[in-house]
Amino acid sequence: MSDPVIYAEVKYKKGLDPNTTRSGPQTKEESPEEELVYSTVVTHKTDDTDQPDPTPSPVPADSSPKDRSEDTGRRGLLRLAVVVLCILILGAVIGLSLYYISLGSSAGCQSGKCADGWKSHGRQCYFFSEKKLTWTQSRDECVRMRSHLAIIHDEDEQTFLMRELNMTEAEDKFWIGLNDRETEGQWLWVDNTPLNTSFWMGNEPDNWTGDYNEYPDGEDCVRMGEENFDGKGVNAWVDTACERKFKFICETETC
Repeated sequence: MSDPVIYAEVKYKKGLDPNTTRSGPQTKEESPEEELVYSTVVTHKTDDTDQPDPTPSPVPADSSPKDRSEDTGRRGLLRLAVVVLCILILGAVIGLSLYYISLGSSAGCQSGKCADGWKSHGRQCYFFSEKKLTWTQSRDECVRMRSHLAIIHDEDEQTFLMRELNMTEAEDKFWIGLNDRETEGQWLWVDNTPLNTSFWMGNEPDNWTGDYNEYPDGEDCVRMGEENFDGKGVNAWVDTACERKFKFICETETC
């Protein structure tokens, strides 16, 4: 409990004789008698624990029920927006996955095996076209199907392809991904790797320009296949003018 507070008050009247406490004579010039009041306040220091906090805690401006309700509403809307955003992202990921799966399927790749219309050999899938295009058009068509013109690495692969070719007429030849369009005599595959193993027929390549110079740029692209050629033998590559139209072989890896 805190100590008491003592207030002392002393009053004086102007003009009193301090020795007699009686009023002395006043002249006309003197002002009316006035009381002078002197106050003294004596306090005792009290324990801090007994004193209330002189500075009250500020009341938050948003502490009213209405403000709290609005804040809760804003937080709810924010959570809802986050949930909706997550759902949209998840939907986009699933959609893209299905899209690329469908593309892979159309390009000969489907769950570790070749899709319909493609033939399997080892880890590769091959597509044998029925329509005829130039070499450049054939290359672009294979790319559109997420594949490339066939790249032949060894005799086993060459034998498989020759066996699978459907040669029903004299011009049933098939473009493969080999050319020397950049530098004459420097044969490169469509992935820019150099030729290491070849299966040229007879005296090919000969860079023939035609009987009447109808192919002035020579023969810079390679096709394979020759009707009734030695029982569809291995050596069946021929260099040909790239603007001629033949069927083609696309290749891709299984998934």
